[in-house]
Amino acid sequence: MPLTIHHLGRSQSERIVWLAEELGIKYDFVFHKRDPILSPQSIKDLHPSGTAPVIEDDNSPFTKNKVVLAESGAIIDYIIAAYGEGRLARTPEDGEEYIHFLDEAMHVKMGNAKLECALSMIEARLGETGAYLVGNDVTAADIMAICTLTTMRGFCPIEFDEHKHKNILAYLKRIGERPAYQKAMKICEGDDFVPILGAKAEQFVFPY
Repeated sequence: MPLTIHHLGRSQSERIVWLAEELGIKYDFVFHKRDPILSPQSIKDLHPSGTAPVIEDDNSPFTKNKVVLAESGAIIDYIIAAYGEGRLARTPEDGEEYIHFLDEAMHVKMGNAKLECALSMIEARLGETGAYLVGNDVTAADIMAICTLTTMRGFCPIEFDEHKHKNILAYLKRIGERPAYQKAMKICEGDDFVPILGAKAEQFVFPY
């Protein structure tokens, strides 16, 4: 298969595997173990950024040559355009959903002073949709946001309030029930890994 997804254990690169599973596209998967916490040399050898995710596309439909990309947002845009036939994205033709798509496809960083504000925005938006960040269906905005609300809490344990964040917790449960998400997490972290989908989060212990 021409498309290879490089995943660093317990990292935001899980987004790309979940995206591929939601789209139902074929890909090769390469797991990279942390060394002992940061990216190993095998990731650094792939791209100057030295971070995951990284994809390799041996025969890009756009260039007809090999493409190597890093950074989640760029990779998600590329895969949706190259292999997803536009699915999970929104365009100006989608009207109001397009605006929400642009607004919600944000990087929520744990430990940021604006975290609580971002969580409040997400909580309010999920209260409006009753489903996902843009509307009734999963989009790339959810693909981008979910890792910060789940796996990244293993590095910076942040608890959600069962009342103040009730919509976020219902959202995490909804995501956790999606077959594509379940499959992606098993591929990324193995059968024994339990995704952080509840109110509390325990800190990861490395090496693992």
